Amino acid sequence: MSYLRWALPGLLALLAACSEPEPPPPEPPQDITPVPTLDAAAQRQADAAYYNQLRARWLELEHAERSSPEPETEQPVVAVPPAERKPPVPAAPVPSGATPALAIVIDDVGHNLHHGRRLLALPAPVTLAILPHTQAAQRLAEEAAAQGRSVILHQPMENGAGLSIGPGGLYNGMQPDELRQVLQNNLDSFAPILGLNNHMGSRLTAERQAMDEVMQVLRERNLFFIDSRTTHHTQAAFAAEAAGVPHLSRDVFLDNDRDPAAIARAFSRALDVARREGRALLIGHPYPQTLEFLEWRLAGDLLAEEGVEVVDVVELLGRE
Repeated sequence: MSYLRWALPGLLALLAACSEPEPPPPEPPQDITPVPTLDAAAQRQADAAYYNQLRARWLELEHAERSSPEPETEQPVVAVPPAERKPPVPAAPVPSGATPALAIVIDDVGHNLHHGRRLLALPAPVTLAILPHTQAAQRLAEEAAAQGRSVILHQPMENGAGLSIGPGGLYNGMQPDELRQVLQNNLDSFAPILGLNNHMGSRLTAERQAMDEVMQVLRERNLFFIDSRTTHHTQAAFAAEAAGVPHLSRDVFLDNDRDPAAIARAFSRALDVARREGRALLIGHPYPQTLEFLEWRLAGDLLAEEGVEVVDVVELLGRE
């Protein structure tokens, strides 16, 4: 026993010397710089800036009205100047003594909750056209419905300029079943939805077969259609009429040019159309300049004094 007590420490030391030591922790790489990440708020701001640039480029290429003659060759087309526009379906006579009516639709809603709420605060029944799969879509749709305001789906459709149209887009090359399924998914992405208008769409709205498929879905859901008329080759109103879908067509774009004076002139043109035809449909976008103009122009009784009333788009449909 005494021998073991003397030998035990030496044996333990020998075993420790024979065991494999643990490797030291690896040194962190010195040549790799961490990639900065955006927080949620910064990402939303970056997304909003991107979509503002995209809208501006789209308006420049596809929405801008021009006075030069259209080339004979097949080219991406733009909106027809106001003097040349003709409604695809004859307008019904306006009841005697009826006040000329103006309906206002604001496109591209859904990316920014603050801008959407500024629209809801306007002292007139402005319709919100909300893009599918956007972060504020459902909340804005619910708040609008709670105020009795109309909400429609702003459906992305293929354009002739080759610009990105975002998620949920409809394209000319889609098979009918695929097109209908994408549209159904978009209509189910937020609620309530009363109708639909096209986001971009100069290519797709000129395709009668595609428009027939769109109108079949709208008829099944008892929804109406508003043609933004981004091309004078549009077949949308003809397809809606054939399918028995209630429909309207845009008369004036409010903010092709975001200069305040240009916005004011476009608004005056819409009032002139309303007085002349008894009704007019005006489409704008949630630009800061547009919001500021509408907050000023729709305040008080200015329009009533000018003999025009702003009505909900559903009421305008009732006058067709």
